[in-house]
Amino acid sequence: MKKARRGGFLVGILVAVLLTLLRWLDPQPLQDLRAASLDLYQRLKPRAAVETPVTVLAIDEASLKAQGQWPWPRHKMAELNARLLELGAASVNYDILFAEPDRLSPAAIGRDLGLSDPQLLAALRDGDADFAAAIAGQPVALAFTDTPGQVALPPVKAGFAISGEEVASGLTPVTAAILPLPALVEAASGLGHISLSGRQAGSTVREVPLLMAGGGNLYPALLLEALRLGAGASTYMVQGDPAYAGQMQSLRVADFVVPTDERGLFRFYAAPGNTIPTVSAAAVLSGEADAEKIAGSIVLVGVTAAGLQDIRVTPLGEAMPGVNIHAQVISQIMAGQFLNRPAWVDGAEVLAIAALSVLLVSIASFIGPLTGLVAAGLLMAVIAGLCWYLFSALGLLVDPVAPIGGALLTVFATTAFWYIVIERQRVYIRQAFGRYVSPTLLARIEQSPEALRLGGVNREITVLFMDIRGFTTLSEALSPQETIRFLNTVHGALSVPVVELDGTLDKYIGDSIMAFWNAPLDVGEHAAKAAEAALRMRQALAGLNAAGAFGLPEGQQVRIGIGIHTGLACVGNVGTQSRLNYSAVGDTVNTAARIEAACKDFATDILVSAETARRIPRFRKRPAGEVHLRGKSHAEQVFFLDGGPEDAEVENDLP
Repeated sequence: MKKARRGGFLVGILVAVLLTLLRWLDPQPLQDLRAASLDLYQRLKPRAAVETPVTVLAIDEASLKAQGQWPWPRHKMAELNARLLELGAASVNYDILFAEPDRLSPAAIGRDLGLSDPQLLAALRDGDADFAAAIAGQPVALAFTDTPGQVALPPVKAGFAISGEEVASGLTPVTAAILPLPALVEAASGLGHISLSGRQAGSTVREVPLLMAGGGNLYPALLLEALRLGAGASTYMVQGDPAYAGQMQSLRVADFVVPTDERGLFRFYAAPGNTIPTVSAAAVLSGEADAEKIAGSIVLVGVTAAGLQDIRVTPLGEAMPGVNIHAQVISQIMAGQFLNRPAWVDGAEVLAIAALSVLLVSIASFIGPLTGLVAAGLLMAVIAGLCWYLFSALGLLVDPVAPIGGALLTVFATTAFWYIVIERQRVYIRQAFGRYVSPTLLARIEQSPEALRLGGVNREITVLFMDIRGFTTLSEALSPQETIRFLNTVHGALSVPVVELDGTLDKYIGDSIMAFWNAPLDVGEHAAKAAEAALRMRQALAGLNAAGAFGLPEGQQVRIGIGIHTGLACVGNVGTQSRLNYSAVGDTVNTAARIEAACKDFATDILVSAETARRIPRFRKRPAGEVHLRGKSHAEQVFFLDGGPEDAEVENDLP
């Protein structure tokens, strides 16, 4: 059993090491699982909607119906921009790429028609020029997107002040970008990227890169530019790690301090539904818009009409246009509702897997699998509760799945080892001993299975032989089937005392029974238990005879002889691993058998050797005489066994 416990412990530790290594390597499937588990926190407790001056200007189905299909002429965008500024927008920010010239402006149409007169072309309206003039000198930000297919990098519109070590080397890189038209870039007061993709691929937005780096410059997200222009700020304050380069800690714009991870990623905490005020572009252009929703607000302009918008998914599982997510992030920053997952959390989760796994493996291996499973359940509840508290109270994101999953897998591996290996061992033990020893002794053997090793060990045991007197004569009068029934009746009744008194039934030899005590495990007062078993056999046989259980002619009874001797013998498994018999051999066994045979000479049913008699002082016994054993140079003194301790009167009958 000790070896099995050590084996289970080593299996569990091996699994724990592999799972800890897997978490340390952190492959993409594990990242996706962790992201899903952290999303569950937000679904259980979404961000509470707080009123902030952020509004979405939607180019929706109503706008397309009123103004025509998208894209609209740039002079229409210039008119929309002017109306928003007239309504008091703090900043106007376009989640739209103006990367191509306006094909719907009169000047572009003239060129397409082949007009070549410079004066005529100059007189035609240029939509791009109109839009550039509308945004020039105004709190307006345009968007760009990073792409590997272009070679241009955007200009920087804002200033940056960095404290601590540099951060650019750790940020999301941008090597090329799709930019608005040069005239628009020059006219805009702000320029920001519109990427909503953090470390996880897919459409779910969990982390937003606030800054990108490329060409020695830092590039803010459009949502940051919207906030900067709306607050009237000109510079970002970037906090880098004071000791390590390439690790960002936070960013400040105006009065807003925004925590980030080391790569400049911001954790998106989603609010349910459409919590951001939305105004249709058609209402603005027609003069019917609610001015209160725009005055003093940061306005994000985006396409939301079906089939045109950039649909993304929030951690709540809700699909919404990308412009709404930009707006939600700005609102989250302004409300100060932050989530945080510091770099040390990854290391803590790795250590938690290792520590919890070792703890549970130790419990399961050295206390028991059931205890290990109970402990695993309790730890699961504690970890889940602690992680939920850290999220709900502190906004700290700690993944409970990896530590819980790792710990459970290790304890399950240990438990599986027990049930595969140890239970097989128990089955083996029960097959070898289940019918020959008492349940109590069998349970003890299961706790010490090393006693079943092939080979023998010398142990002091008490051996009992029982034989039916006159069996040959009896069997001549019985048919084979009747003989079997007769033996089964005798053996069935006379084996019970052996098992009840922690003896080991060695074998049935025809009409004989061989049993011994004190092997394979220690049995206290084994000589006394053997003597008590013999007395109970005598009583059981008397009851069978009185009840006529053998079906013999009236007046005919079955008689037995029992011999008991105590001494050293070699006990162990005899045979092979596939077929074995646990038995005892040696002079002690031979002596017990010959004492049993001597019962006929002394006309008695129970004889015990002097060594056995010496060990049962409380039993009633009388000297019987000596038995000359073949191969022995001296005779063996034997004693009648007349009764148990309750029948004993004096104990001066030993020489």
